[in-house]
Amino acid sequence: MAALRGLYQDSIMKIIQILSFLFLALLLNTCISPFNAEAPYEVDGLVISGTLTTITGLQEIELRRPASFTTSSINYGVKDAKVWIVDNQGNKQDFVADQVTAGFYYPTNKNYVAEKGKTYILHVLAQDQSKYESAPETVKAVAPIKNVYTEEIITTDAGLGKVLSGYNILLDTEDPATKGDFYRWSWKHYEPISYCQEVYSFPRGARTPVLTSYSCCENPCWDIDRCYKNCTNILSDVLINGKSITRHPILSIPYCSTDYYVEVEQRSITKAAYDYWQAVEQLSANNGSIFDVAPAAIRGNMSCINDAQKTAFGFFEVSDVQERGFFIKRSEVKNQAVLLRCPPSPTTIELFTCAPCRESAYRTKVKPKYWTK
Repeated sequence: MAALRGLYQDSIMKIIQILSFLFLALLLNTCISPFNAEAPYEVDGLVISGTLTTITGLQEIELRRPASFTTSSINYGVKDAKVWIVDNQGNKQDFVADQVTAGFYYPTNKNYVAEKGKTYILHVLAQDQSKYESAPETVKAVAPIKNVYTEEIITTDAGLGKVLSGYNILLDTEDPATKGDFYRWSWKHYEPISYCQEVYSFPRGARTPVLTSYSCCENPCWDIDRCYKNCTNILSDVLINGKSITRHPILSIPYCSTDYYVEVEQRSITKAAYDYWQAVEQLSANNGSIFDVAPAAIRGNMSCINDAQKTAFGFFEVSDVQERGFFIKRSEVKNQAVLLRCPPSPTTIELFTCAPCRESAYRTKVKPKYWTK
């Protein structure tokens, strides 16, 4: 009996020891603060993307303030800067801020273009009086575009078999015999829209507004979709000097039953611009762009000339441009199974409550140059 009592007491002591250990571990855990690696909230400087070309309407400067290290993919458009460009003959062109899209600046003279052979410098005066300036950039002529065409993308669907799921847009050109030619391709897609404003209201009992319908457009209007991320699309003629450039990829689009309009731009760029965009391409291969958070931005040809503590990211690019407008007749598919991937359309449009088509970097009431419909 005494032996059983001793065994019982030993068991109770072991249970008490285990509970004491668990309590101590819990107490120690609550006393340990998690490590918080705080980074500076903001990088002191600007991200500046400038484009000056030989084509009317393609001049654009974008200014953004880099966000914090801990805020993912957020940056802020700079609205109150002074922006101008000066050429090697002393001619000055002022740029003004876009009234709709923060951070974009356009020339006061809408017909302002670059001239081949001339050299240009971009100047930016921020609201805090910090002055940013680009290195001189000279415009070099670019070869003409020979052809723009499509290639069907055929994939296999579990239910339909082989289907048309989209199109690759390809380009041909001829590199001149001169060495040291560098190219960059870009594009703009214009989509005609039937509504220009979302309408919100408060349903009975609702505390927050709900999207209920859309207002039609007062006049013809197009949304503008532009190449921003993962689309630096550059080429050096080091290995193909004087040869044909064929089947160069521009973009891929999904299949939909409506036609698709795109303007393709072939640009000459300098060696410095090529090196810059190559670095951007390597850094943003998975995601991102030069307007991502500060660690992802890349130093280009911009610098702050009156404050060494301020950082300038981005690049001022000058280019001769050849462009081509192109319609893809997606509605003319015959004898081919298709995989429809159309964007959703608004279901309720107020036909008697119309809104203006407001000009911005992403919308225009000006008919696209090569629009034939």
